[in-house]
Amino acid sequence: MNFIDFDHEKCDECFKCLRVCPTKAIAFTNHSRHIINDLCIKCGRCQKECPQGALTIHLDLQGVQHAVQTGKTVIASIAPSFAGAFDLDAPGKMCAALKKLGFSAVEETARGAEMVSIEYEKYISKSNLPNIITSCCPSSNYLIEHYYENVIDSVIPVVSPMLAHGFDIHARYGSDVFVVFIGPCLAKKAEALEIENSIDAVITFKELESWFHTAGISLQNMVPIPFDTPSSKRGRAYPLGGSLWRKDLKTRISPHYKYIHIDGVAACQEFLSAVNAGEITGYCAELNICEGSCVNGPDMPSCAPNRYRRVQAVTQNVETPRNDQRDPGYHRLPVEVLKRTFEPLRTNIPEISDFQVAEILITMGKYSKQDQLNCGACGYSTCHDKAVAIAHGFSDINMCMDTLRKKAESLQSVIVDNSPNAICILDSEQRIQSVNPSFNHLFNASKIKLDYWPIQALIEDTIFEDLSRSSRQLISKKIYLDSIDRTFFCNVVKLENGKNYVGILTDITEAENSRRELDRVKAETMVTCQHVIEKQMRVAQEIASLLGETTAETKVGLNKLKTLVLTDGGDTP
Repeated sequence: MNFIDFDHEKCDECFKCLRVCPTKAIAFTNHSRHIINDLCIKCGRCQKECPQGALTIHLDLQGVQHAVQTGKTVIASIAPSFAGAFDLDAPGKMCAALKKLGFSAVEETARGAEMVSIEYEKYISKSNLPNIITSCCPSSNYLIEHYYENVIDSVIPVVSPMLAHGFDIHARYGSDVFVVFIGPCLAKKAEALEIENSIDAVITFKELESWFHTAGISLQNMVPIPFDTPSSKRGRAYPLGGSLWRKDLKTRISPHYKYIHIDGVAACQEFLSAVNAGEITGYCAELNICEGSCVNGPDMPSCAPNRYRRVQAVTQNVETPRNDQRDPGYHRLPVEVLKRTFEPLRTNIPEISDFQVAEILITMGKYSKQDQLNCGACGYSTCHDKAVAIAHGFSDINMCMDTLRKKAESLQSVIVDNSPNAICILDSEQRIQSVNPSFNHLFNASKIKLDYWPIQALIEDTIFEDLSRSSRQLISKKIYLDSIDRTFFCNVVKLENGKNYVGILTDITEAENSRRELDRVKAETMVTCQHVIEKQMRVAQEIASLLGETTAETKVGLNKLKTLVLTDGGDTP
């Protein structure tokens, strides 16, 4: 089961989650973004570091709310780091708030931590192993089971404080109660599913914060009430790390071991590698994957104070005396219930040969060691690791920043160098930083070095100054340069708020000349047409005049003939 949900819409492929993932358990390909469960140690660092909120811990809140609403006896086991995670002036206010949410009983997981510490002391006093490693951090246990098989025998075979408390609650309240662990840890969700009959559900502090908000509960307005069972100072100090025993562990429990506290993934890996190689002996190590231990868990509420204020608050909760005289009854649980075995967690991921890796590196343009930048931008520490991930199908060859940069620069150079447009790049003072061949051809026939020349020395137009004084990012206009007798359509772009300028000049001289020639031909044609029209009008007028005279003469002659005919008719007998 995946315990982290991936929102593909929010992911912007910054690879920050992959960079902080200690086991590279996140796949980024063209078609998928997902957690590789076989590699994941459930540390939660990826979701904690994601700036876009694309990764979120799988929520169990609805299941817990349903258990409360359906009338089940729901009992809370809250991690002692709550004292620093929430803004509290009295720890009993948390107990009151949880009771108001509907929990039948509320106890501190510190009770389970004390039970585990008792078992640790028994084991250490009898052990003759070269080194001993505590088992209280499930994420460090997953790290060992996945990647340090030879170190498993060094892990104390005892359940975590959460599991111990879960068994304890079921033993005291009955097997049918619904036990909910509340803490800042993702790995607890996986551990609760892995070990049955202890914890029925796990919600994080961030989930609890959301529940308080929807229920309208303010911690500050709560009246403090005592937890349903007492807890020890040692148990409450677990989130601080290094507080399982006093510093005199060597003399108090066993002369064979010196206590050491290790937190943070890199430090844990370094220590485990040393143990695996047989380089160190005589240590009893408490491992915590989170830097700062559980007080700096991955799913703290959004309202949580900074890490050092959390440490201060938890420390105060440990040191403040509690007037609780009840018998905690730590020894009432059968010892066998607290035992646990750890086994290698072998993955189904096949081995990749050196030949496969070499082929992929060559495809990436990494022909030699010098070509392998190992920049880490893709999320992998080395180009070799990136190639292995590609071979497994966990990454894409085009998700190498160096390869993409080279491709982009190569394509950019091809476009710019072969562009028919004159292109120049200027600094904030409008001095030339770079030009392309077309620019040199038009403005630099003598091929002198133009670096740091003011652009006005070559282009006698105010378009660059106009853009520098304007709030606009782009100015486009047609300009004529008398010095070279050419006309351009010029686009000037302001970059980075005036740190750079790019000028793109398209030579439209031939088009302008053709347009002017067309205008001249049109004008001449119009004059010719006008002359023809006027001449035709004169001819028409002359014809009309001649026709008018002829018609008048004809009319006179015909009238005379008519008169003559009529007169001759009247004299005839």
